[in-house]
Amino acid sequence: MSEQGGKLLILAVDRDGDLESKTKFRCPLYGREQIVSAATQLAISDPEEADANAMFAAVREHDRLERQGESCEVAAVCGVADSGLDADRKIRREVENVLSRDAFSGIVLVSDGVEDEQILPIVQSLKPIVSVVRIVVKHSRTVEETYLVLGRYLKMLINDPRYSRFVIGVPGVILLFAGILILFNRAFEAGIAILLILGTAFLIRGFSLDKLLTSMLSSRPYGYLRLFSTVASVIIFLVAISTGYTYMDLKDAYGVQQVGLNAALFLNYGPTLVGYYLLGALPLVWASFAIYHIGALLAHLARGSPRVWRDGVLIVLLGLLYLPMSQFAVFLTGQPNSSILLVSEVLVGLAATFALVTAVYGRIRSRASLLKE
Repeated sequence: MSEQGGKLLILAVDRDGDLESKTKFRCPLYGREQIVSAATQLAISDPEEADANAMFAAVREHDRLERQGESCEVAAVCGVADSGLDADRKIRREVENVLSRDAFSGIVLVSDGVEDEQILPIVQSLKPIVSVVRIVVKHSRTVEETYLVLGRYLKMLINDPRYSRFVIGVPGVILLFAGILILFNRAFEAGIAILLILGTAFLIRGFSLDKLLTSMLSSRPYGYLRLFSTVASVIIFLVAISTGYTYMDLKDAYGVQQVGLNAALFLNYGPTLVGYYLLGALPLVWASFAIYHIGALLAHLARGSPRVWRDGVLIVLLGLLYLPMSQFAVFLTGQPNSSILLVSEVLVGLAATFALVTAVYGRIRSRASLLKE
């Protein structure tokens, strides 16, 4: 028999409110006849609806307990379509309504899935749950849990601005540009636009350029100095790429033409072309690196950051490496005596680099020892 001589309430819960949206019935439903009629109409309205099976299961559990001599009653409550806070509040009100109709000692909850079991704390706060009856209809519990997790992640990708700008925003921009270009019979340009937008988005996200830009601007006014030097260095680097090709074509147009006609000839003309390309691009490439590190040095110097030593060393190393790199480019073009100059400049650069690193390292160690004292 049920404890304390009270009745057991067999409770079926429809958290997403399918019963009310697909039938004329309004919850809460109380009594075997109402539950059977509502479940039958819901099953006719939607034969694949799991909530109808849960209600029939509640009736079966009611009949089974009555045959065992238990005093019990069956009821059904509904939430709303969004299955959120409003649904839980509505379920609580309806459970309170049902419990007020008789002296119930406990509740037997009939559940058809993980989502309905989320209201366990609500029901438990009103009356003890003595048993939970789980039924499986047209899908397994594991599959439903997987769908529930996937649904939450999809909502996060759509609603969270941190992810939606890439999951929704970038495809939206691609479709917009592609649609406009196709509208003007520019299908080829639409393909190029898609590649450019995707490449830019992957580049920004892959190298966290958006975070880098945010961190630069957050450290005012030094961040604007870093931003200016970074943008200027990128522009100069892009110009260097074009300048290198122009210089190469000017110095050895025949080699460029031959390699363009037959890529296999790169083994013959390649070293010379690479040498001329480096000679044309190297000054601007080094200038772009220098501008970037000078901007970093000035920003760190203004902030009093110890990283100023690192930036200073990198700028000096750039100057030391320029001569060997330029001489290496000359060597590739096949000019005489270039190999001797290359070796001598490499040795001088190594010696200067060793002296620089030794001096800086000694200064850093002495400064660290002073700070410890």
